[in-house]
Amino acid sequence: MRLLFLLLFPIFVIGQTENVNSGKYNPAKEIFETQCEKKNYIKIPNSQIKVEKDKIIFNNISTLEFDDNIDVKAKIILTNGFLNPYEIDKSYSLKISAITELPLINPNFKIKRYKFWIFSIAENRDDIILANPVEYYFELQNENADENNTFEEFISNAKLTCLINRGIIF
Repeated sequence: MRLLFLLLFPIFVIGQTENVNSGKYNPAKEIFETQCEKKNYIKIPNSQIKVEKDKIIFNNISTLEFDDNIDVKAKIILTNGFLNPYEIDKSYSLKISAITELPLINPNFKIKRYKFWIFSIAENRDDIILANPVEYYFELQNENADENNTFEEFISNAKLTCLINRGIIF
């Protein structure tokens, strides 16, 4: 029985790894390869960012709301002014969720690629109707990064270089 376990366990473990050609990676890989036009987006300065419990207010005008259980790294990205609601979809209020790094399609340690979902938020908060989210991909690049940088060091000198609307999630 032990011999059978020792023979099958490595196959099971290998079968559990993510594959760049399947799942969440396949459409992202293709979109980054075909639609990512490098651009330097304007980062909102820290002096114009106010962080509250579950939202970030930019320039006292636009807001990004997020879930209470947001990942620490995702919150760091949001609080550093990379994702401007107006730049994303010409809206002043968005709810953002499911921010996920896509490490298998990061071409090198100077680039980190992500996906996220947004929901538009109605101005009249009493009748919010959340439809299917829209999925976006984005890329952060830090030309000065090296393999030993912490996440915070990477973010401190990073720039948003690509933002792509993938479309509605059904």
